[in-house]
Amino acid sequence: MDGFKRSKRSNNQLPPLPPASVPPLSQPQKPTPLRQPGTALPEVVIDDIGVKPAPLVRRRKKWPFVIGSILFFIAVAAGAYLWYNAQLQPVNAADNTVQRVEIKDGSSFSYVVGRLEERGLIRSSAAFSIFVNLQGKQSALKAGTCNMTPSDSARTILDKMTNGCQDFKSITFYPGATLETSLYAKTKADQEKKDFKDMSIRASLKAAGYSDEAITKAFAAKYDSPLFAGKPADQGYEGYIFGETYFVDHGASVEDVLKVAFDHMYSIVRSEALAEKFKNKGLTLYQGITLASIVGRELDCEGKPTEERKQRCYGYQQQIAGVFYNRLEAGMTLGSDVTSIYAADKLGVKSTVDVDSPYNTRKYTGLTPGPIATPGQLALLAVANPADSEDLFFLAGDDGLIYFAKDGAGHEANIANHCKIGCGSL
Repeated sequence: MDGFKRSKRSNNQLPPLPPASVPPLSQPQKPTPLRQPGTALPEVVIDDIGVKPAPLVRRRKKWPFVIGSILFFIAVAAGAYLWYNAQLQPVNAADNTVQRVEIKDGSSFSYVVGRLEERGLIRSSAAFSIFVNLQGKQSALKAGTCNMTPSDSARTILDKMTNGCQDFKSITFYPGATLETSLYAKTKADQEKKDFKDMSIRASLKAAGYSDEAITKAFAAKYDSPLFAGKPADQGYEGYIFGETYFVDHGASVEDVLKVAFDHMYSIVRSEALAEKFKNKGLTLYQGITLASIVGRELDCEGKPTEERKQRCYGYQQQIAGVFYNRLEAGMTLGSDVTSIYAADKLGVKSTVDVDSPYNTRKYTGLTPGPIATPGQLALLAVANPADSEDLFFLAGDDGLIYFAKDGAGHEANIANHCKIGCGSL
């Protein structure tokens, strides 16, 4: 045997198990479906409790937001359009007050439009600029002087700015000009074979379309202005038609033009307190204008090309004015050649230093009976603020400079050293 003992079954063996109870066979049951055909299977959430259906998530509809956005943009666009059109309307349809607007060469549209808004002629510079761009007229601005009113629409104003205003005509009077043509200047131009440019007041008025008859009548008319304080009744308006460019209505008379020039000159007299300053120097307003006209003819500073040269010239004018004050105080003649030239022109004769006329300060002491030309603003200021010196003489040298001297000996030395070709000396 293999070492194992085969045990004998004892009498105490358990009885065999009874056969399991088996239910009777039946037809298999069809399982109950979890969902109906065509329906989605709901999601389930497994948690520590059990399985439950997840809530259904509804997709948000976007069409209300889209429609709202469209309506918002339509409202904004409509508001902008209404604002734009409102800004192009007249500032005040009932205000026909005329304002003169000067558009200079080289002015930009943005600059001019800004000025129009400041003066209350347009409602909005921004809206007007948009209007200009939409019309394609950004580069169509034309120089000119326009009549505009707050009752003008944007269309009317733009048309004036781009078509060139013909509301005014311009008239230019020159500093140092005389009422009538200078025979001396014309003769000198003929001698030097140069084109003669008549810069007289009459010539300027004729160039503006006025007749000789109308000009002569205006020169003889009576005008009321504080500018004429101290002017003798028998003296004309020489020296009072201030050198400047004026813009006047096409229908303006010569008298109207002269009144504008008188008003402009008086505004300078008032702003610079010239009457008071002349008085402090022992002169009336009329005498101050008279002396300034002589200083201005001796040396013209208004046409200098730069401000630096103009100021340097003004310094010379102040020194010349100082010389004249010193000579008046000393009882000497002014000795000004330009007065003898004017005297000859008034008499219609050839200019000489000994022409017999009270306007000839080479021959007679004191001031001339009246101005000999229209003084520029710098000449007026020079007489009001003369240099403080002891000089009694001056001359214009060949080099274009002015030389001053306290006595005759110094003056003769200046002639010898600086006036070899020819100079206008006292």
